[in-house]
Amino acid sequence: MTSLSTEQMQVAVIGIACEFAGDIHSPTDLWHALEESRDVGREIPRDRLDIDSYCVHMFNKDNDGHFRQKLLRRGYFLSANQWDTFEPSFFGLSDAESGSVDPCHRLLMLKFVHLLEDAGYSIEKISGSRTSVHIGQFSTDHAATTFRIEPEHRSRFHGPNTLLYNAAARLSYHFNLQGPNVSLDVACSSSLEAVHMAVQALRTNEADMAV
Repeated sequence: MTSLSTEQMQVAVIGIACEFAGDIHSPTDLWHALEESRDVGREIPRDRLDIDSYCVHMFNKDNDGHFRQKLLRRGYFLSANQWDTFEPSFFGLSDAESGSVDPCHRLLMLKFVHLLEDAGYSIEKISGSRTSVHIGQFSTDHAATTFRIEPEHRSRFHGPNTLLYNAAARLSYHFNLQGPNVSLDVACSSSLEAVHMAVQALRTNEADMAV
């Protein structure tokens, strides 16, 4: 049961970071895109998906099995140049381990640093704090890709680095965050559930700050 004082406890958002398609790397970029009503989609690059392939046409079939229109034409893709800014040693990773880390988790670590900057915190100041981490993620693309690699070409890092728990665990471990950490998958509501759990952690005094 939640006490009245706990229910009324207000929670402040003190920092934000984001990454979206269309070279949107910050909240300011996002605001400008919204102001301009900009569509950040583009034609699907062939190296991401061959729209002329048989498999794609299968997705474009109507219920009666006929091709009436090609539905897949555009998509929303993150900029590839962001990976050039990831420095493994900064996060205590070797080059070998970094190559096996889920790209989503690498991006998450980069964005966490941006989040700290936006909130006015240094890495040293956040270290050892009662900060909880709640991450919603349901993509398993990296795991599926890794399992297709021939065993002799896999490193000892590939096994654990394909698992979703690493999304939250990496932040807690690398930045020495001393609160609860949870990676959760509840499909499309994962992010909303993560926010809900973060607020609960604050209101029940499990953490002083939450990501």
